[in-house]
Amino acid sequence: MLERRQVRDAVLEWLEVYKRNSVKALTFDRLMISYNLMLNYSIAVYPVSDVSSLEMQQYLSRLASDGYSMSTIKKQFNLLTAYWKHAMSQGSVTVPVYLGVSLPTEDSLVSQAKEIETYSHDEQALLLKRLLPLEHAQYGVAILMLEAGLRVGEALGLKWEDVLWSRKALRIRRTLIRLSTETGVTYVQDSPKSKTSRRIIPLSSRAFEMLQRMYVNAKCKNFVFSKPDDPEMPYSYSSVEYHIKALCKDLVISYKGMHAFRHTFATNCYERGCDVKILSKLLGHADVAITYNIYIHLYGDELEAMRHVLA
Repeated sequence: MLERRQVRDAVLEWLEVYKRNSVKALTFDRLMISYNLMLNYSIAVYPVSDVSSLEMQQYLSRLASDGYSMSTIKKQFNLLTAYWKHAMSQGSVTVPVYLGVSLPTEDSLVSQAKEIETYSHDEQALLLKRLLPLEHAQYGVAILMLEAGLRVGEALGLKWEDVLWSRKALRIRRTLIRLSTETGVTYVQDSPKSKTSRRIIPLSSRAFEMLQRMYVNAKCKNFVFSKPDDPEMPYSYSSVEYHIKALCKDLVISYKGMHAFRHTFATNCYERGCDVKILSKLLGHADVAITYNIYIHLYGDELEAMRHVLA
């Protein structure tokens, strides 16, 4: 029997029954963010059996004209495609309408991709001068991002057992998660963002010495950035961001977001001659192509040189 329910009802049921307990909490959270965005558009109230390739194509085009990024548009397309495949397996729809749909081109997007922001060498020097004394424990998170390329959640998820002292390295194997659809809910996930995010990375002398000082003074030998009043949990993302924003304001440095520290690490690696494949491993990207796409402004010249050789 063909599915006559509205798209919003059918997709919500699929998410609750089939996805909630079969994917990680963070993945489900991201699916719900995509679902909630869809509710703002007319496709949500179409009967599932009435949706054609045209309606789906018009939906993606509307997202593009409304200024959404390619990443967001892809997530919407993936959400609908995944539901349609499920519905086809159940026999409630018979036509794979997603096959006739094309994603918009980057040039057609109203909102173009944001330029990667980093901290200049002068800004890094000013920041490190204030960060390294560790006036606030949260400063250590920014140092590990800048010196080792960690994500915020990876730094906050570190435990002392993850510090490989003899190798002057860190084992990355968990991350702190914030759920967007449940305000205030955070937990430590015993696996990083992806399989390739699970990695061992070397520490700079600055980062290693900082961790040595922190370990000596640590009252709790659980999380590296344990809360003083709750040793079983690390500091929150918002706590770290609050202190870094305040520091930037005090130093008269534009706050460019916490992720800018990771971007700065990548830029520093490039300037030292780091190969993109090695950089990809250090950052824990799932594929070297991701690293190229993010840092094309760095490796662009090399890519052109490669094309010249292959021509």
